[in-house]
Amino acid sequence: MWVVQTFEGFMCIMLGLVTVGFDSPDEHKFAGLPKVNSTWSPMGTDGVTYTFADPAFQVKPCGNYLIRSPTHAWVNDVWTVLPTKPNTFITVFDPAPTCVHNQNTIGLTLFCIILFSIGVQMAEGLHFGIVPYISRPALGVVSGMVGAGGNAGALISGQFIVSAANPLDDGFIRLGFVIIVLSLSMHAIYFPDEGGILLPPGLKYDPQLVKAEKGQKGADELDFTKTKGGDNVSV
Repeated sequence: MWVVQTFEGFMCIMLGLVTVGFDSPDEHKFAGLPKVNSTWSPMGTDGVTYTFADPAFQVKPCGNYLIRSPTHAWVNDVWTVLPTKPNTFITVFDPAPTCVHNQNTIGLTLFCIILFSIGVQMAEGLHFGIVPYISRPALGVVSGMVGAGGNAGALISGQFIVSAANPLDDGFIRLGFVIIVLSLSMHAIYFPDEGGILLPPGLKYDPQLVKAEKGQKGADELDFTKTKGGDNVSV
């Protein structure tokens, strides 16, 4: 669990680092600045870029805008007919070379997202996998805490760590460090029969406040043998 969650946090940091060095429309330094001319480079035109100087098609710095295409735009200071039908939806961009949408980072970003997501799903499975070993007397409570804790963590990380950052890249980097640091708490987990990361098994230490009785079963091991007709019941 510790290895997987540390990997998860590392990939979250990498996700933020991919684009943190580039400008985005949410940068504080762009606050209050006027809009800029936009451009559009359709696929299959060998790099032809159309420039829209009309104020109706301008975008905020490093921003983009979905518009209905006009009939003409500028290409190298030449008033040129667009290759699309009028009123076709196109997306125009600020052409500044420092903008994140001009960096071709989509492939690396998706790669980091996929690895980060794999770490998340593996960690979820591992957490629920050890639920029956935590406390037999409180199996339902432990399972509920694990499930509710995941939802609470998603809310806290989304609203107060990632969304609170500007730019969002910094939020993912901070979240990655939070994941790695909190995962260190797993070094304190100890099972009397199996031990822990730092301590060997067999110590006279049992962290459970409510001790399980010998042979006690939880809700995952129901015994139907004593029910009516139990001789004919298979589990």
